[in-house]
Amino acid sequence: MQSTRQIEQDGYYQESAPLQQTSTRYPVQRCLAATQTEVAEVVIVENADYGRMLFLNRELQSASYDEAIYHETLVHPIMHSLDSRDDKSVLVIGGAEGATVREVLKWGPNKVRHVDWVDIDGELVNICRRYLRYAPNSVYESGYVTYYNQDIMTFLDTMERAARYDIVIIDLPDPDPQEEVLYGPVFWHLIHRSLRQGGGIVSHVGPVEPRRRPGLEIVQQGAGGGGHAYHTHIPSFQGEWGFWMNKEPAFGRLFQLEGCSVMDNSYLRTVFHWDRHWLGQ
Repeated sequence: MQSTRQIEQDGYYQESAPLQQTSTRYPVQRCLAATQTEVAEVVIVENADYGRMLFLNRELQSASYDEAIYHETLVHPIMHSLDSRDDKSVLVIGGAEGATVREVLKWGPNKVRHVDWVDIDGELVNICRRYLRYAPNSVYESGYVTYYNQDIMTFLDTMERAARYDIVIIDLPDPDPQEEVLYGPVFWHLIHRSLRQGGGIVSHVGPVEPRRRPGLEIVQQGAGGGGHAYHTHIPSFQGEWGFWMNKEPAFGRLFQLEGCSVMDNSYLRTVFHWDRHWLGQ
């Protein structure tokens, strides 16, 4: 992989993503980290347009200027749909930046009793905490959060008891048709087994385009069909990003949550609206 010095000398970092045919070059002001963990090639750069940017295996994961769009859109629709449940137990899968857990904790201790956070790459979690700083120290030091440096399949397969969680939030790499484990039949069996009755599941599904939504198809089919797809524009991702959840969006209940920079009632309705040109065959 390229070194920090090489990336800065080139003056750009080029992304390539498995679900997209195009690649994007992002100008680099400074490279903060370029390293190989046991799991992934990690690069963090500073960019004038998007701030600090995290790349894993040359694929953009998030950018500091607009990460709130992604993380609030992933977390809050499912949390809002199950707002009537108090003392929820939540499982966050992936989300090394800490921002997904940050958004869950905004619901407060009356709504969230505990968060289990499982990410296979503990070194990456520490790198993100040091260089990205999306999440406050309270996310890492909260008594409401337990972090597990484990493979999610092993974690779910060895849980002492099933039906533990009210909500499962999946913040893993993009669904990939070449991936045989994540998003596969055994993965979804373990996810469903971990849910309490009536529990909620949400996942991002990667990029969506008119007439082309491969990640959404993988998630919908693997999860058993149904559910609700939604999407929003994320500038640093150069397009529309998709999400899916298995619950009805709670449009009839007022969304009231302090600390959100993106999510409100009008935005909640907007992301579940698919214009006609998105529905072509």
